[in-house]
Amino acid sequence: MADQRPHIDKAKLKRHFDVSHFDVNAIIRGIQLTLVGAHRALQNPEIFTSQHYKQAAIAVAAGIAIRLLIAFPIFGIKVLLWFLSLIFPLDRVSWDDSLVSGLSFIEEHVLQAPLFFMSLMRYVTPTLDDLFMSSLRWVDHTYALKHKHDADPSRLRPMYYPPLRLYRATDGRTHSASTAESVTLFLYRFARRGALSLAVFGASYLPYVGRLVLPAASFWTFNRAVGLGPASVIFGGGVLLPRRYLVIFLQSYFASRSLVRELLEPYFARIKFTPEEKRKWFRSREGLLFGFGIGFYVLLRVPLLGVLIYGVAEASTAYLITKISDPPPPPSESQGFAQSQTEWRNKQKFLSLSLGNLDALHDKPPPYAEVDPHPSTRRGSSGDAAAGHGRSETPLAGIRTVCKVDFDRPASEQPYLHNRWHPDIPFASTIKDGETVKIECLDWTGGQIKNDDSADDVKNVDLTQVHYLSGPFEIEGAAPGDLLLVEIMDVQPFQDRPWGFTGIFDRRNGGGFLDEIYPSAAKAIWDFEGIYCTSRHIPHVKFAGLIHPGILGCAPSAEVLERWNTREAALIAANRLDREVALPPQPLSVHAGSADRNLREKVGREGARTIPGRPEHGVNHPPQGSKVYLPVHVPGAKFSVGDLHFSQGDGEISFCGAIEMAGVITINFSLIKNGVNNLGLKSPIYIPGPVEPQFGPGRYIYFEGFSVDESGRQHYMDVTVAYRQTTLRCIEYLRRFGYSDYQIYLLLSCAPVQGHVAGIVDIPNACTTLGLPMDIFDFDISPTATVCRMDMGQCAFETGRSEGVVVRRGGGGGGSHIWGGN
Repeated sequence: MADQRPHIDKAKLKRHFDVSHFDVNAIIRGIQLTLVGAHRALQNPEIFTSQHYKQAAIAVAAGIAIRLLIAFPIFGIKVLLWFLSLIFPLDRVSWDDSLVSGLSFIEEHVLQAPLFFMSLMRYVTPTLDDLFMSSLRWVDHTYALKHKHDADPSRLRPMYYPPLRLYRATDGRTHSASTAESVTLFLYRFARRGALSLAVFGASYLPYVGRLVLPAASFWTFNRAVGLGPASVIFGGGVLLPRRYLVIFLQSYFASRSLVRELLEPYFARIKFTPEEKRKWFRSREGLLFGFGIGFYVLLRVPLLGVLIYGVAEASTAYLITKISDPPPPPSESQGFAQSQTEWRNKQKFLSLSLGNLDALHDKPPPYAEVDPHPSTRRGSSGDAAAGHGRSETPLAGIRTVCKVDFDRPASEQPYLHNRWHPDIPFASTIKDGETVKIECLDWTGGQIKNDDSADDVKNVDLTQVHYLSGPFEIEGAAPGDLLLVEIMDVQPFQDRPWGFTGIFDRRNGGGFLDEIYPSAAKAIWDFEGIYCTSRHIPHVKFAGLIHPGILGCAPSAEVLERWNTREAALIAANRLDREVALPPQPLSVHAGSADRNLREKVGREGARTIPGRPEHGVNHPPQGSKVYLPVHVPGAKFSVGDLHFSQGDGEISFCGAIEMAGVITINFSLIKNGVNNLGLKSPIYIPGPVEPQFGPGRYIYFEGFSVDESGRQHYMDVTVAYRQTTLRCIEYLRRFGYSDYQIYLLLSCAPVQGHVAGIVDIPNACTTLGLPMDIFDFDISPTATVCRMDMGQCAFETGRSEGVVVRRGGGGGGSHIWGGN
């Protein structure tokens, strides 16, 4: 006779009673991450800003308000009972005290009112999201610093912040950008959870079955969350525990679980998971997340400071996410990433690591980079490392990005930028000798100029908030007396910002080379199409850009800095012109990277502005492919770069005269030990690259000028006066075709014109020339062409003005107001 006993599927039974997602080791590691994450978060100098101090004050005030909101109903009941005691003898009964105590218990433990109000703050202010992203950037930064001396940097983990910031933040549950919808859903969730909690708590007082209500509810919810095994243990313990302590335990668990879900909202607001993927993600990490959440949940209950603790918890979550998930790919390559994260593949390795070696988790690229479930959606071939997940944000494999800029934050708040030269400004990152890296740069105004048809932004530009450089970077092994060889491999605009601008500053705010004749503010926007640029404000012109950094250099030593300040102060003291001739150290709007307050004040007192270049340290405008030899003055070199240009005419005559842009520069660094003495250098030198616009020698028109100004006054060997006259001759020539003087002034500042000193020995006149390439125009401008005056439109002027002021000067005199000497 066949065996009729039921068959038991042992494998299935084992899965049901699996407690690996909620084991003790995972919970302990979660508690450890609470402490380590909080420590890392509080080391981030970005959270100690005036903005966050203000938010902290608001948080404390919110904490007081939350306590009052919670206490108000209890206080009302007490007032009512006091009033009733005047009518009825309540001094002999205890139910009134039990009522008050019970209501407090329900608010604090059943409804979790404090957690509700603190979680609601996320939907009122973006501060918590900003804290998460700022802390994530800091975690990347500290990781890079910790491993800067590793022998094989290619085996280190990719960064988290750079790709994640590219994602559009929406609600992590609805994927909607609507704040109202997010708040409504949050209120619904909390109301539903509160109603269920009250119903279960009330049912626990039913006769006979009430004793089993809480354990049964616990079993049902734990079985869904972490499996049958933990649920069975909780059910058995729940039968034995008193109701009050069982409620406290259960609600502490579910409150910590809800807390962690809210803290992780900035991550899920960017990485789109389906509900099922998200459920699997949380379940595979349940024990660790409980340990992480319960520590902060306990601290959140501290009166008044709970809201501040919530902010620290949000910042700490950035560290947590780097330990329990892989670095995300760029949005364009994100298909399949969420699905790959549902199982915590490296869990056992992570739980077995010592507390001091947690960063070893990502010593090699994550599995998602090696096994791509959707290869057809990736850029490049299977051998293209840049197309793999997160390893590089650019199409060049293996090139590390050492500085990222953020267009959503003021330049003055970004810790890897600075607008002063000073030897004490902290390093932004470290670069190895021989390494090639990518460095992102803002445009030289820090993002003040917009892509529009008004020059209001140029007229009102804040010139104390300009010329932010990326850096300074430590070059490993660099010492004073060495030469830093900087090879400019590539310079490109950001792909999502294919435009630049050329400006003429108002004479009362910056001015320019010809501001006595052209004192109005004006602007031209240039659109980039590959290597070419065109402008709606200067029509019929198209040329290839010779893209380059406006300035790069190494930090001065204290002695070199004092030399700069001394000689520029002497020039300021001797000035007799009605214009600024140099700027002394100014504390106003100083930005010294990640420096603390005391160091920032010191840099403000002593630091030199990053405009202009100076003989001892920097090179202006080296084109792509150039090899620049920079003297090193301080240990580590402290290299900085910025002010990227798509194109620039010789002289950059309008001051804001190149095609200014934000972009990415790729540089290779190598050291020449004791190179300053070996080459006998006092200033930098460079060898230009092989890239330049191709105009034949017969395709230029040359104009010349001498040391006689526009008023007829003779100057002695003055090259500045001569070049002004050269420029004016070219403006007069092009004016015949219909361009305004301001359009030509802007064009000569940024187009590939060639300026030369033709003579410097025949007293009293220096002679300069300017070569204008004829082929940048789509019509004939040669001297033999028939002049046809065309409608050239206009460049952008300030609101209410359709043309710029032109001040005509003629015959006689001149004076000290002009450029140049006697």
